[in-house]
Amino acid sequence: MKNMNRDPYRTRVVITGMGTINPLGNNVKEFWENLEAGKSGIRLAQHTPLDNYYIKIGAEVDFPDLSEYFPKKYFLKRLDRFIIFGHVAAAQAFKDSGLETERSPRRFGALIGTGDAGVGIQVENIKNVFDHGMDSVSPYYVVGCIPNTASGYFAKEFNLQGPNFSVNSACATSNHAIGLASMMIKMGMADAMFAGGSEAVVNIMGFAGFGVIGALSQRNDSPQTASRPFDKDRDGFILGEGAGVICLEELEHAKKRGAHIYGELKGFGFSCDAHDLVAPHPEGRGACSAMELALENASLNKEQIDLINAHGTSTPLGDLSESRAICRVFKDNFKDIKVHSTKSMIGHLVGAAGGVEAVAAIMALKKDIIHPTINQFEQDPEILINVVKNKPVQAKVHHILSNSFGFGGQNASIIISRFKD
Repeated sequence: MKNMNRDPYRTRVVITGMGTINPLGNNVKEFWENLEAGKSGIRLAQHTPLDNYYIKIGAEVDFPDLSEYFPKKYFLKRLDRFIIFGHVAAAQAFKDSGLETERSPRRFGALIGTGDAGVGIQVENIKNVFDHGMDSVSPYYVVGCIPNTASGYFAKEFNLQGPNFSVNSACATSNHAIGLASMMIKMGMADAMFAGGSEAVVNIMGFAGFGVIGALSQRNDSPQTASRPFDKDRDGFILGEGAGVICLEELEHAKKRGAHIYGELKGFGFSCDAHDLVAPHPEGRGACSAMELALENASLNKEQIDLINAHGTSTPLGDLSESRAICRVFKDNFKDIKVHSTKSMIGHLVGAAGGVEAVAAIMALKKDIIHPTINQFEQDPEILINVVKNKPVQAKVHHILSNSFGFGGQNASIIISRFKD
């Protein structure tokens, strides 16, 4: 029971692996190269028939050869895309971490969250029921779409017998997963956790559901410039898909096995707006709380934050609310903090957004480069934050705050820091 007696206030959690598949790349290397170059992964949708719909753009993933991840190809037909995305990203993170699970499998776990889970497979099977009757439903329907299968399938393949479940909090999902996973390590329930999120909402129901509430950009004539976080002409977000997973590990465990340490998960904070099920609090009340709690948890002063990876979805209300929250939290020095939005290039990956953005933050530490927020034509005059516009910036950052805010008023902020022994 020695591990269960860890002091949660003194235990340090580091990052020793990462993986992603998203509209800008099928692995971390591809993703970062395109991100640094300011390339857009948004296009006219190719995998969803939208000829008769007024929105026609999305940020899609083109699958690579998946035989490395799924030796039994028939599994690809049984599992929803979000499970496939999650497994690919998690498998990459596992390989990158260099962990071996044979000796103590009960000390390793997975927490891969999702916002919408298996919408694609649900629609397919519901249609089968109405067209052909109840006996036409696939026997793999339930496990092929429920939220916890991404974590469960990954654990099965890599013998992770420790904590394993999913979390669902809309667009805040990944940061909640990462924060909860780090808590388990701090409390001695695990030595390493694979955490992040996966989403496959670029489909008919995704477009219809988010479209009907006016959340999506309608800039069909210019897909690559459609996502414009903080710009005065932003008109909504772009649906994206993919996954981002990182390996969190207790520091001494990582050092003992000689692991490569990318950075440290320094702090996290969670809150709720308690305001509206869709719209953010106009003054960013809950967003302020999440950021302040993350700073307190990390034992950092506000002046120590160098970079904010903003939620920055490109919606009129959301971007303004987040900007106001940043200004309120950081007060006199908010203009000194660089802010960027990964979503300007990959769209909004909903429950996977924070996981992919955590990978972007880690790479900023590793490469000493801050990727740009593209499509910055004229900043909204009401948005006062210091946005990194259109071109990357060479800078050595030490502490990165990453925000994720979701429907239901749910907010989650994490701080990823440069590792110092």
